[in-house]
Amino acid sequence: MRRPLIVAVCCMISIAQAIGQKNPDAAAIMNNVEKGSSEVKDFVATIEASIDMERIRVPKMNATMYFKKPDKVHFSSTNFAMLPREGVALNPSLLVERYDPKLIGDENLNGRRVQKLELTGKSPAIRPGRLLVWVDPSTWTISKVETVPYQGRSLKLEFTYAAQPGGYLLPKEMKATFEIATRDTLEKRLDLDMAAPQQFEEVQRPSRSGTITVKYLDYKVNTGLSDDLFEKKSDPVKGK
Repeated sequence: MRRPLIVAVCCMISIAQAIGQKNPDAAAIMNNVEKGSSEVKDFVATIEASIDMERIRVPKMNATMYFKKPDKVHFSSTNFAMLPREGVALNPSLLVERYDPKLIGDENLNGRRVQKLELTGKSPAIRPGRLLVWVDPSTWTISKVETVPYQGRSLKLEFTYAAQPGGYLLPKEMKATFEIATRDTLEKRLDLDMAAPQQFEEVQRPSRSGTITVKYLDYKVNTGLSDDLFEKKSDPVKGK
């Protein structure tokens, strides 16, 4: 006589699990994004950067980019120091480690349904303290990131992806847009953390508006990059 009740309970659990899979909470969304990139330990790629920024004339730049988890990045050209490090090599694992996510809701982004989240730093030392992130649930990739204004300027990152040899889904293009906040906007946001974010330490220049478009070519994934590669190249920049 109890069997129908047990069956009903099992059905309810199955339905709840199915709903949860279709409508994951914010933590589950970010965990899915992290899992999607977990197999990429390092990569080498040729990148092309085009800069369109007020009061700056920079020809198209080419360089080799080296990335190794969790946050090691090096460019073969010193000119690439002006690029936002965390944008060019976005690492979801660091976002999961450093931020608490909150799901805002679904949005339409370039004709695709995406999930918008707000990320808040787990400690006051995290910079930037807040981020907005748009996740594509069909691929569990980050389509867009926005910061709140810092040093009078906000940063927006937009990504498109392509499958690479080995089946890895990695960025094929990243567009960074810098916007100067108006005086009224700055006065209204004095309560926000305006300090220069550590994650975007390279972007410490006089405030300018503009865009940087980066294209990624000729990926080589999981080649076993040595830590020495990054330490030797980064010391002169850090003044060590």
